[in-house]
Amino acid sequence: MKILITGGMGLIGGAIAEAAVRAGFDVTIVSRRSPFGKWKNFNATFISGDWMDDAFACNVAERDYDVVVDALVFDQKMMRRTAGILNGHCRQFVFISTDSVYVHPGKDVCEDRDIFLSGVKWNYGINKRKAEEYLISNSSGYSFEWTIIRPTLTFGDTRIPVGFSSARGTYTLIERIEKGKPVVRFDDGRSLHSFCHTSIFGEAACKLFLNEDAYGNAFHISDDRSYSFDGIFETIEDIVGRKGLYVFLNPEALKKYSINVYEDMIHDKDPSFTLDNSKIKKLCPGMDFTVPLKESLTHTIKALKENRDSADIDDHYNMLTDLLLYDNRGKIADKDSGGEIIKYLNGFSESYISELKRFRGREVKKEVLCRMNAKLYPIKHMMVSVIKKDHKRKK
Repeated sequence: MKILITGGMGLIGGAIAEAAVRAGFDVTIVSRRSPFGKWKNFNATFISGDWMDDAFACNVAERDYDVVVDALVFDQKMMRRTAGILNGHCRQFVFISTDSVYVHPGKDVCEDRDIFLSGVKWNYGINKRKAEEYLISNSSGYSFEWTIIRPTLTFGDTRIPVGFSSARGTYTLIERIEKGKPVVRFDDGRSLHSFCHTSIFGEAACKLFLNEDAYGNAFHISDDRSYSFDGIFETIEDIVGRKGLYVFLNPEALKKYSINVYEDMIHDKDPSFTLDNSKIKKLCPGMDFTVPLKESLTHTIKALKENRDSADIDDHYNMLTDLLLYDNRGKIADKDSGGEIIKYLNGFSESYISELKRFRGREVKKEVLCRMNAKLYPIKHMMVSVIKKDHKRKK
């Protein structure tokens, strides 16, 4: 079976690529990055380039595949473009969507429940759902069968399954716990959430390839068990042998620095949300959908620690965490930690406080510019379209 995966070295695409190679499939991975780390010796064909470039994407698609897995479509416009490029060049198109298309909070949510966009509050989920709707409504106009996969909070060798964390592939969050530095949390630690390890996700996804029962259907993939964020952090503490020093802040404290992370927290990570995964299990007879939490997190932490170097320190996460602590120092209750948090903050030098203030200015300015660009994007896009049409007319 010939498989093409766009974004095939990321967390989700990479999980599918690894499972597909294990299954003996002929795998091709498209990525802007050249193979790195474990991918250097990976048994797949790598094509380096920008899938968003039409000429490049058309050239790749013309090689024809049995299955194309796309982890790069994020809205309806991108779906229309990608579906058009793949038309006539694959038998099955697998779109990687998100469980954020469902209303949060939710309990034992199943795929066949009606989805009402009016109840979805996060733009990421709204845009993914609109892409789904385009694919579903226009499928008769394309040569391929389609399948939608909606990942939940997925973790593996490069990601720790917590809400507010250091960047993927970095050990920085664990290092703060090990060194007794305060860790900021915005989650409701007791609410239950569905999670999924990459090994489960990749294997289950591959069971859908050229499976007629998967055609015209959507599936979410999750572990049989749900966990609280308190449970996740307690397991991490057990693994590293040290209690964490946590500061719980209102997500509003994050809003001015990153609206995207803020919305991720309040619309996805903070509300209680669990999935009923019985639909995918019917297509995966005999497959175990449970990965022991401590065993899997031990593997994740070990992988992050072994692969770290000076370039893998997430300085942005460290600075943002310290800034949030400093800006909210008057609201922090420190009784349960024996004064350790205030002691940590009092240890900030004048020069470091000045550095944090400069960092704050840059982050606020960056966020303002991001919001302005988001508002101006439709106008910019219209102007570019007019210029292109005028250029073609003059030719």
